[in-house]
Parts: sequence; C-alpha cells; structure tokens
Amino acid sequence: MRASLPVEIRFESIGGLGAHLASQLLAESLVLRQNLNASQFSSFGSEKKGTPVRSSIRAAEKNQPIRVTSPVTRPDVLAVFHEALLARPATLAGLKLGGVLVVNAPAAAADLPLPRGRALVVDAMAIAMEEQTRINTAILGAVAKACPLIDPKALAETLEGHFGKRSPKLAQANGKTFWRGYREAVERAVEDRPDAPAPERGASSPRWGYFTAPLGGAILEAGNTAANDLSVSRQGFAPRFNTARCVHCGVCDLVCPDYCFVWEDIRLMGIDYQYCKGCLRCVESCPSGALTKEREGAWTRTERVPLRQQKAAR
Repeated sequence: MRASLPVEIRFESIGGLGAHLASQLLAESLVLRQNLNASQFSSFGSEKKGTPVRSSIRAAEKNQPIRVTSPVTRPDVLAVFHEALLARPATLAGLKLGGVLVVNAPAAAADLPLPRGRALVVDAMAIAMEEQTRINTAILGAVAKACPLIDPKALAETLEGHFGKRSPKLAQANGKTFWRGYREAVERAVEDRPDAPAPERGASSPRWGYFTAPLGGAILEAGNTAANDLSVSRQGFAPRFNTARCVHCGVCDLVCPDYCFVWEDIRLMGIDYQYCKGCLRCVESCPSGALTKEREGAWTRTERVPLRQQKAAR
C-alpha cells in the first residue's frame, strides 16, 4: 500500500551515529529509484561526536514541486537514533497524530517515555555491533518498515551501491544490517501516555537586545554543569566498575575529561553515568582491570541515580 503524499520524515540524532548520511541515502533512493520528488538537509552545530543533529526529508509526487525549505516540524515519521534523546521535549515535538515513532533502544526496554500512538523499537546498536557496521543502516531498515512509501528493496539497492564503492564486504555487511533492522523492529501501541509536545515555536524577538541587555554585559543567570546529561554522547559502550579489583590509584580520574568518578576520602566509589560520555579513556588507562568496556544496557539505567546525590543523602 502506497502512503499518501507528501510525506515528511525527521531524524533526531547526535554526531557520530550517521543520521546525515542515512537521510541522504533515503532521499537518493526516493528520487532515483522510486521516481519521486524529494528534498533533504541536515542542521547541526559543531561537527563532532555527541552534538545534536537533525535531518529533514520531504517526498512528493514527481509532478509536485517541493518549495518548502524549512526544517520538518510536523513529521509523519520520526526516527530517534539514541533513546536518551527522548528525555528532551524538542525531540518528539510536532509528531503528527497517527505518525510513527522509530526508536533505537533494546526491544525489552519497557520504561521508554514514548508518546501516545504507534512506535517501532529496534535495537540498532546490537545489530550494528554484531554486523560490525554503524547503527544508521539498521534504523533505515526500521524506517522503511514504518513508512509504506519507502520501497525497502530500492533502499537496500541504494545502500549496496553507496557502500559497494568502498568495498563489497562493506556493502554486504550494511545490506545485512538494513534487512535485520527491517525484520527485527518491534511495533508497540502506546495508549496511556501523553501526546507528543507541540512543535517548537521561535521567539518573536530576542530576549536581550540593545535596550534590554544588562549593563556591562553582566551574566545574570550563570550556567551550571550540574544539569548536564552526557549520556546521549555514548555510542553503545560504557566503562563498568568492579570494586573488588580496584586499587584506588586514581589514574582513571586523571584521564577522565568530565570528572565522572566519585570518591569518598581516598576510595573510589563508582562512576556517575550522568556525566560519562563513553570515551573509555579510563578503561585504557586502568592498571588493575577494575574498569572494563561493556555494551551499554539495563545496568547503566539501574545505576542512573548520580552517586553524588546518593552520597549527599547519607
């Protein structure tokens, strides 16, 4: 069954997960292999891992020009490349009533803050790790399953053509990743959650201007890193702490760029996963083997309460 046109798709991701490339390949497939009109563009800040990335794709009939060049604010399909992004209201903003949400998360995760409606959950990280690829092609498979407009065979051929320019092995691995994402995406119907938030609205005027700026450029509301949540920067792995093997040498704390380790007196108590972005420098530097590289899963969620707050409560 062909979906009614035009169709709008939005990818919510972070740098390093391949959302921009995935949206390019999807638009290419719609134009060159399905004979449709399509437009695609991405918006992001500094081009580095962990920073927000948003991609927009629009598709219409061949004889229907696409004259809108603004970001997609009312998507028919919304793909979220990291489950931690669900905690940000802007991620789900504007999802249409009857639209489909695609989320990269373990299929068994029952505590996802999904909005009311139809959702597809795919463990793209597990698939990518097993096939030694990236998660973007697995998510494309789930998106193809969620949107009747997309011809999965045409999209798979586009992926094969793109990755085949690098090596046949890479093309085969990404093709397998795509079809696994298509088959293994699990549909959920959510009925007891609130609707997705309304689309973002830009401010009509800047908060500070020539007449309203504080004298001397004073910062009246200083920022605070206590509210930072760097878990969205992790790309599937995190360091796990084994208390029994730790010698409390402090080498991990010396190499950690975000001061994630919590100490009491001179003993290491654990890792505050709110601030851990998964760089794994601590694992590489640990002389005792107390820190190991493990795939992120339920254990990072159960240990989510910051240790600094636990310590303060005592």
